[in-house]
Amino acid sequence: MDEYIAISINALVENAKIEFDVFLKSDVNGRSNYILFCRGNQQFSPERNEELLNRNAERLYISTKDIDKYLRYQEKNLKCIVEDSSKSSLQKSGVLYQVAKNLTQDVLDDPKSGQNIGRASTWVGNTITHIMQNENTFSSLFEVTSKDYQTYTHSINVSVIGLLFGKYLSLTPNELECLGTGLLLHDIGKSILPQDILNKDNNLTSKEFNIIKKHPKAGLDLLELMGDIDGLSLKVVIQHHENNDGTGYPYGIGGSDIHLFGHISRIVDAYDAMTSDRPFAAAMKPFATLSILKKENPLYFNEELLREFICFLGPKDQRNKCRIDDILSTTTSVAK
Repeated sequence: MDEYIAISINALVENAKIEFDVFLKSDVNGRSNYILFCRGNQQFSPERNEELLNRNAERLYISTKDIDKYLRYQEKNLKCIVEDSSKSSLQKSGVLYQVAKNLTQDVLDDPKSGQNIGRASTWVGNTITHIMQNENTFSSLFEVTSKDYQTYTHSINVSVIGLLFGKYLSLTPNELECLGTGLLLHDIGKSILPQDILNKDNNLTSKEFNIIKKHPKAGLDLLELMGDIDGLSLKVVIQHHENNDGTGYPYGIGGSDIHLFGHISRIVDAYDAMTSDRPFAAAMKPFATLSILKKENPLYFNEELLREFICFLGPKDQRNKCRIDDILSTTTSVAK
C-alpha cells in the first residue's frame, strides 16, 4: 500500500517538467483517497496551475517513494523558485533550506565529489539572490533554520547567517559567494573523523579533542584536491577556529594574521553552535549567547566585528530581547 506525504501547493514550477506523480487528497466518510492530478514526466502548464487555484487546493501529495525525486526537482528548479514573485519570502526560504539539507548531507557522505561541491556553490548563488531581492529574508531564513545540531544543519545555518551578516557588512557579490561557500563547507573535514567522537554526549578527552582539532586542515586538504575552490572560501575552512589572541587551531595565528573571513566565521560558527541543541549542551537563547561572546572578547573574537554582529542581530531578531528567564551564564564556555 502506497504512503503519501504532503508538499506545498507552491512547490511546482510552471512550464517545468514534473518527475513524479502528484496527487490531490479527498476525504470521504473519514477515509482518505488520493486522486492522481498530474503524472510524472509531464509539464506543469499554466492551465494546470490555474486548475489548482480554482479547486482551492491547499496541499498536494506525492508518494513517499518519490521523495528523492522531489528533492532533486526542487534543486534543479531552485533558480526559478527563488525568482518567482508569486512565492513569499518564507516559501522561498523553506525550499532553500530543504534543498541545502539534502545536498549538504550528500557533500558530507561523499566529500571528494566535485559534482556535490558544485551543487553547494550553486545553492549559495541562489541564496544570495534571495537575500538581495527580498527585505524579509532575515526573518524568513531564521524561521526555517534548524536548532537541532548536526554537522549538516550547522553548516547550513552558519552559511545563512554569514551571508546575511555579509550583506550587512556590504560585501561584494563575489565576496558573498566565497564566504557563503566556505561557510557551507567549513566542517567538511569532519566527514573523515570518527563519528562516535563527533556525536559524544559528554566532555571530550584531551586525546579526542586533538582529533577534532584536525578537521580544519583535513577539510582544506579535501577541497584543495578539487582545484576549483576559491582561496577566500578556503580561508573560512582553515581559519574558522583560529582565535583573535592566537590560542585557536590549527595554526595558532591571531589578530591581523587571520583573514576577515576567518574572523567572521569564528563568530558565526560559535553563535550558531551555542544557540543549537548539541549532544553535550542544550541550546542557549540568543541574548545570553551574545552576552557570553561579548564577555570573551577580545580573547577569541575581533572586537569590531563582534560589535557589528551584535548590532546586526539586535534590531531584527526579536529573540534577542532580554527576558526574565534569560540567564547570563558566567560558566558556559564559547563553542570550541
